[in-house]
Amino acid sequence: MLSAAELVARIRVATGDTQEGLARRLGVSYPTINSWERGRSEPHQSRRRELAEFAASLGITEELKVLVIDDDPVTAELVRAAATDVDASVVVDSALDGWEGLIKCGSMHPQVIFLDVMMPGIDGLEVARRLPQVDGLGDVQIIFVTASQSLDVLARTAEAGNAVILKPLELDALATVMSRALRGEQVA
Repeated sequence: MLSAAELVARIRVATGDTQEGLARRLGVSYPTINSWERGRSEPHQSRRRELAEFAASLGITEELKVLVIDDDPVTAELVRAAATDVDASVVVDSALDGWEGLIKCGSMHPQVIFLDVMMPGIDGLEVARRLPQVDGLGDVQIIFVTASQSLDVLARTAEAGNAVILKPLELDALATVMSRALRGEQVA
């Protein structure tokens, strides 16, 4: 369960509100919101319930789980850095190949997958094709990651209907993707 501080921070990211704006929206004082977000106090049970309901209406879940499937470990570190910059409670795991990625999808049930297109063994497009067969995975956003400038590769990723980010990865672009995913928006 998210702490009140994490919940307030996520709500502010999702709404774009300042602490003052969120205080007005919730009918509490600015010092109250400030105290909750800094972890200095906890809301009363009824206010906590209101916060949770408001967060749910914004599509904020308890935690965002992100899986990076890429044979380059640097990609996972960049995604992890961008994710924790946006929200420290984002859970990021990684797999170095497609098979390991499919296995982790079954146990982790991520909401967002950063998927390298070109990997040895099973490539990212094949992993994406197999994801619907993973039990309990549910609705997952796939963001293809590729260093390839090949029109064929880009066309195949576009056909799959998912977002594509070109390498080298930029932290600003990753942070934007993470913010949208936290708000429950489709990235593609």
